Amino acid sequence: MNAVRIAILIAAAIAAIAVAFFVRQAMSTPEAAPAVVVEERPAVRILAARRDLDTGERVGAADFYWQTWPDEAMSPGYILENRGKGIEDFAGSVVRAPIGQGEPITGRRLVQPGDAGFMAAVLSPGMRAAAVPISAERGAGGFILPNDRVDVIVAFEEETQGQRGMTRAYVARTIVENVRVLAIDQTYGEGEENVVGETATLELTPDQARAVSLAVARGEITLVLRSLLDNEDGPVLISGGETPLAMGDSSSDDTRQRNVTLIRYGQSQSLALADDN
Repeated sequence: MNAVRIAILIAAAIAAIAVAFFVRQAMSTPEAAPAVVVEERPAVRILAARRDLDTGERVGAADFYWQTWPDEAMSPGYILENRGKGIEDFAGSVVRAPIGQGEPITGRRLVQPGDAGFMAAVLSPGMRAAAVPISAERGAGGFILPNDRVDVIVAFEEETQGQRGMTRAYVARTIVENVRVLAIDQTYGEGEENVVGETATLELTPDQARAVSLAVARGEITLVLRSLLDNEDGPVLISGGETPLAMGDSSSDDTRQRNVTLIRYGQSQSLALADDN
């Protein structure tokens, strides 16, 4: 065998070995898995309660925060961030139903000033809202604001029997003391400016509401503003509300002057006054 054939055989052998090596490497190297592209969806945040909120409580902006919420648990009633109203829009609302800390806020659980049901949510348990006509002259010159405390006085003309026969005189009686003003016209909550309106809504007990209603029918109502330091107790019924005699029946003037019914916190007590005669 000549040298040429030997060289050809050696080259073929080397080529075969190289091919076998590359084939083995290709078969042993795993194929790279295709990259999975995950589309990142923007996080959805909803309005939630920062603390437990009780029924009838007035809330502020600090009582809410935006909380991340999963899409699969989303409800149409939830309030989404950057989708309309912000946190400040719910400041001053009143809680209609209890809300737990971290629980989503819905429009049905809050009532805002001017909405239907707002006054019922503001009222204290067992109390009633009664409206009385006022003016700047009979409303402390317009300095009475919602949440102030006032005394309710009625003024009217009354006939009395004297030594010279029947005489007429103007009389002023205090009906209820220390009453909370819920609203002046359609203005609720605390304000910075004076409110001169035609109607004041007062928070009263049922007996006090009846007494004030009789007073409105009998004469002109005046609201007397009380000091902020004189508001520890609740409203006190002074006179009126039980019988027409308490509102100044001239035929029983002596009986009306000697007996006064005092109602404090729903308890009725009859007080006998000393006879001046």
